Formats: sequence, structure tokens, C-alpha cells
Amino acid sequence: MIVSHTPALVRSVLLAVLIGALALAAGRADAVVLAVPFVVHVAWALVSPRGGGKPSVRTRHKALRVPEGESATIALEAEHPWRGALVAVQWSVTEGVPFDPETGTKLDEAGPRCAEVVMEPQRWGRYQVGPAETQLTDLSGAWRAVGEVSPVSLAVRPASTTLQGGSGVAHPIGLVGAHRSLRRGDGGDLADVREFHPGDRLRRINWRVTSRLGAVHVNSMLTERDTDVLIIADTLLDVAPADPKAPTSLDATVRAVSAISRHYVGFGDRVAVHDLGRRIGNVRAGSGPRQARIVLNVLSRTRRQAPDWDRIRPLGSVTPGTLVFFCSPLLDRESQDELVRMRRLGAEVIGVDTLPEGLGQFEDIATFRRDSYLGEAWMVRRMERDGVIDRLRSLGIPVVAWRGTGSLAAVLLAMEAARTAPRRVGNR
Repeated sequence: MIVSHTPALVRSVLLAVLIGALALAAGRADAVVLAVPFVVHVAWALVSPRGGGKPSVRTRHKALRVPEGESATIALEAEHPWRGALVAVQWSVTEGVPFDPETGTKLDEAGPRCAEVVMEPQRWGRYQVGPAETQLTDLSGAWRAVGEVSPVSLAVRPASTTLQGGSGVAHPIGLVGAHRSLRRGDGGDLADVREFHPGDRLRRINWRVTSRLGAVHVNSMLTERDTDVLIIADTLLDVAPADPKAPTSLDATVRAVSAISRHYVGFGDRVAVHDLGRRIGNVRAGSGPRQARIVLNVLSRTRRQAPDWDRIRPLGSVTPGTLVFFCSPLLDRESQDELVRMRRLGAEVIGVDTLPEGLGQFEDIATFRRDSYLGEAWMVRRMERDGVIDRLRSLGIPVVAWRGTGSLAAVLLAMEAARTAPRRVGNR
């Protein structure tokens, strides 16, 4: 920080000299009394410990991470030799991050922790707040130290919600988990009751049936297994409606990834995230509460302002039976082909439509400017996209629009029920 004198000290020096000179020129010794306050101020400034060390003001935290809907506090720490000094800070206003106070300006006593400003982010994402201009003033108001405080990185995790409905896992492929399979073994669900065979465990004996039939019978159980869940995020484009406050396709994608990952981590499944673009990034497969936190932390660092991409990052391969959630606005041809390729590789694919709800509808035309044809163009684009969705459904790929945590409930319950549905056996 650069230490310099204030305009108040300059005024005190000039007025003391001017009043003294006028009093001497006029021969009025009593007029010198008018200069006494300014002389005292100058003397106070000269004896102040301005040279006892270089003042410094810094932020308490370089990076902050908060959940969506909560506020974050930026606190400054001051080191200086000036007793009773005051610190003033002016934070640059950041879009989407209102301050309290609103202007981002705060004046406080320069203690160990001073000038606390509260940030209230309105949306998830990563924000760069600052740098801030600071000014440290001593108690006499004669000396000041001016400098900048390094910017603060603020990461806002999206709201952690979970899906409604079942698991949607028709064919578990793991060894141990919470999904009931059709394979007999050690589990918690009863398959049937059969006669005892050598090798059966004694704790499986059904004594009620045994006493009634006279022969030893045991319970046959269904095993419980886990599966692999892959969430593919199409972030090539961030489609925004005419209303700047309305959620975009990237908002819907991030909220869908957050809800899906938390839902299946609760089942003990292995969850991975693959980004076709460059906004989110990839997350390796993992399970447990730690994996849910990793996904949320990665989502909080999403680059909302990143440019659009015209080429996807395809996934190399996928294990047959993997449950794939393909979150996409389904506008890019390469993304549509990648969705079909996942199905042909043997994965259980669910398309999650993240296009904003009103975009391309007849009622949405009035929200665009009258001198443009964007509303009509989006209507034509949506009609073309509806044809693509119909073809995907004809291939056995369900496509559901994301409208909250209950959007996928019907398709998940239907897929889960497919495990126990009767199957036709071909002629032998």
C-alpha cells in the first residue's frame, strides 16, 4: 500500500500559514488564535507513527464455496501501526452477486477483522469478485494508505436435490448393491420356497412350511446388486430464452446432473459424469457420499461464460447394461448421433431434454423484439427437434423433458417394473 498525506493535512498547513501571515501583516496578534486548531492538527499529524511500518490490508479467504441459496461473507484483515485507524473498501459490483451494503462499500475500524461485506449470489456457478480498492486512514485524518485487495473466487454449489420415483435399473451389473436382481443367492427379497438341498444354509429353513408339509423346505432369495450410472452432459450450447432471468439449458443440465447423481449415490451405485463440451468437465466413476460431494464441487466450477463448441468429446466405450442419462437440448446433430450410439453399445439410455420450456412455443413469440424473427425461427427449430425426439422414441429411447425432480419418475418406475414383467418364450 502507498502511504501519502490527505487533502485535510494540506488544508491545515495552508490555512495555518495563511492566517499567520495575515495576522503578522495586519499587526493583529489576537488573530493568530484562529490558526491554533490547524497548527494542532499539523502537529498531531507529524507525531503520528506513520513510519512505524508499512500498512497492509488483505482478504481473509482467497476462495469461498457455499451452497446455492446461502450468503458468503468477505472479511478483510488489516496490519498497521496506526491506532484507531479506519479502513474503507469498495468492491466492484459483479453481475448476479448483489452485496450488502448494495454498493459494495464499507467503512469500519481497522481491527484484526474489519470491513465485512456480505455477498448473496442468486445462482449457482463460479464468480470472480474484485479486486477491491481499499484506503486505510489514521485517526488524525492526515495520512492514508491506498491499495488493492486481491480478488476472491466464489463457487456456488447447485441445490442438492434428489429424484422422485424408482431406480429405473432393469439389469444390475454389479456384485453388491441395493437393486434387486433376478439371480438367486443371498439377498433380502424372497423368490420362492423350495425343498432343502445339500449345501443350503440352515438359517434359510422355513420352519412353518416344513412343519406343514413334513419335508424340510428353505427360502430362496434374490440377490441385491449395484450398477454403473453414467451421466452425459451436452454443454456444447447454452440455449437461453428471451427472458434473461429465466433458466437456460445449462441451468437445467446442471440441476439434472446434481439430482441424478445424488439419487443413485444413495443406492450405492457407481456414478460418473462425462461432458461432451468444455463447461463442466468429467468426473471419474465413484460411489458413496464423497462422490456426491465431488460432483457438486465440479458443478460449482462450471464455466457459464465459456464459448460455444462445435465438436463433441465422444465417449470411447460403455459397459453393456450401464444406465445412461443423456442430458441435452437435442439441437446438435452430433449429440443426437452420440445418444443413439450409446443405445447401440448396449446401455440403458434415458434422454433428458434440457431445452427451456417456453422456447419455440407460440406464446413465446411476443417475448422477442418485434423487429426480429427469432420467435418464428425457434418455432421452426422446435418442430424439427420434435421429429428427432419421435425417431428416438421409435428406437426404444425414452426422452423426458426436465421440469424438476419429479420429471423422470414415470419412466424410472416403468423401467424398474420391466425386471419382473413376463417375457414371451420363443418356439423351440
